[in-house]
Amino acid sequence: MRSGHDKVRRILAVDPVSRGFGFVVVEGRDRLVDWGTREARIDKEKTCLNKIAALWERYEPDVLVLEECAARGCRRSTRVRGLLRRLRMAAVRRGLRVRAIPRRAVRKAFASRDARTKDQIARAIAAEFPEIAPYLPPLRKPWMTEDQRMSVFVAVAIAVVVLGKRIENSGERPTSLKVQRHREMSERK
Repeated sequence: MRSGHDKVRRILAVDPVSRGFGFVVVEGRDRLVDWGTREARIDKEKTCLNKIAALWERYEPDVLVLEECAARGCRRSTRVRGLLRRLRMAAVRRGLRVRAIPRRAVRKAFASRDARTKDQIARAIAAEFPEIAPYLPPLRKPWMTEDQRMSVFVAVAIAVVVLGKRIENSGERPTSLKVQRHREMSERK
């Protein structure tokens, strides 16, 4: 367990979707600790709440970040809106701070990279965080359903807004431990 004077802030950002949710755990301003999707097919709300609670236990975040579903223009389903409300209540009961970010704030944060659509924002995130670039779904055609992996990129996007990190070409940045280990293993071969 981390001590109270630990200055590294850990964020858990969650993006619920129709088939489960995507998440990212960010430590500090730019270190991705973990990311992925979790599926929920039966009793979706309860399953999602239990799986997110397991992430809380494992990573002990300081802040839970969600999309603001009360914002004007939010097109979330009734079930997902209810899940977001229950997540907020559960987080508050656990003593977590909760930040809700409207889509408008995400678009504004990525405007400097000319990223306006979900696909463009996901590509900007993949350029900034190369460790998740392999998870980038292919460009979506109008007749295709959204790839569940896109929820990971939405989670990163709302975390970036909370961190106040500017996404633009700013030179070198620290890499995650996963990428550092991969590079070290490659150099040894």
